[in-house]
Amino acid sequence: MESASVRAHAAVPFMSPMSETAVDAAIAALALPPRARVLETGCGAAELLLRVLEAHPGATGVGVDLDRDVLERARRAAARRLPGRAPELIAAPAGEAALPPGGHDLVINVASSHAHGGWPAALGVLAGLVRPGGLVLLGEGFWAREPSPAVLDALGGATVGELPAGLPALVAEAGRAGLTVVATAEAGAADWAAYEEGLAAEAARHPDPEAQAYARRIRERRALPGGTDTMGFALLTLRRG
Repeated sequence: MESASVRAHAAVPFMSPMSETAVDAAIAALALPPRARVLETGCGAAELLLRVLEAHPGATGVGVDLDRDVLERARRAAARRLPGRAPELIAAPAGEAALPPGGHDLVINVASSHAHGGWPAALGVLAGLVRPGGLVLLGEGFWAREPSPAVLDALGGATVGELPAGLPALVAEAGRAGLTVVATAEAGAADWAAYEEGLAAEAARHPDPEAQAYARRIRERRALPGGTDTMGFALLTLRRG
């Protein structure tokens, strides 16, 4: 059986709180060469990768994720939406997928820095995967305010150091990895509400204990003081120098 998280995410466009409007605008603004090589790590159902390939008909793509169930979803969607142009989908840890250094025009990693050791280590890895002058589409969380112990516990025992302390800290760390910000978009309160309440509602439709517990955890955290405004999320378009 698919995990509760995978099943819940069937109800939302992406595995992040970014709106479709913001994501589609970021994709439309990407300046890619005609035969761009696109990579998405921690791709999940590869929705971002598929949208990039749809927007850039000459591009080719590779997606990497550990979860075979969610990759199967990606394969079905790719066969339907990109017949004859489906991306290669690799079920493996990103570090074991034999990805060529500097071999991509665009690298996508949204809500998946854990695929490269988490923040901030992932930034250097992503920069190394893209060619000089190429782009990274990065989606990463940050602390919009100092997290309380209760919020950290409700996030599964998270620690303060797991995320940057504000968007400026995220941007600064990207700069230290040799990446320059081209564009920035943030998820707003309405985006977060639609995302998390959508996940909880979908999970709650499933009767098994795992799904019910997943829905309950989301709702209990959102009810905490700071449960809806402690974490932010940004989608950054970055260029490697």
